[in-house]
Amino acid sequence: MERCEKYLYGSLSKIRKEAVFFLKRAVQKGKSEIWVASQSDVVAGFIVLIPYHDMVLVEYLAVSNQIRSKGSGSKILGEICRQYDDKRILLLIEKIDETANNLEQRIARKRFYLKNEFESSGVLMQGVSGDMEILCHGGSISGDEFIAVQTYALGRILFGLSKTKVIAETDIKK
Repeated sequence: MERCEKYLYGSLSKIRKEAVFFLKRAVQKGKSEIWVASQSDVVAGFIVLIPYHDMVLVEYLAVSNQIRSKGSGSKILGEICRQYDDKRILLLIEKIDETANNLEQRIARKRFYLKNEFESSGVLMQGVSGDMEILCHGGSISGDEFIAVQTYALGRILFGLSKTKVIAETDIKK
């Protein structure tokens, strides 16, 4: 875990230090898994997964700036999808907002996940990180199912304090 903390404080600088506490707590309680990708014993990236029933939430995906845009993120996602081929894989991205300062980054991030066979669930959430869109691989998800995953991951008290809620849900037909 310590080897991964620099990614939370460095490459994912927007994540508050409290995130490390919650990650450690979830790992200690057996609710999450941390996978570390390495090249020549150097941490190239890491991912935090929260398996829950027939779903797996990708809580964090961080890839070192040194190897970003070289297919490493796609390889990591591909491995997750192979390991959990019988489950729905879920993740959150910032909602595309034309007024956002990081609009290009949001569009690029969504394009990356769509290229890697994730699809929009039609569910938008609101929480401490702002408005987020849920993407999924291997099947769709409802807002209630996502709330159940988040409640499991955080525990009822912390989930209540997070003020996370569904703000939109559309039925997307494939």
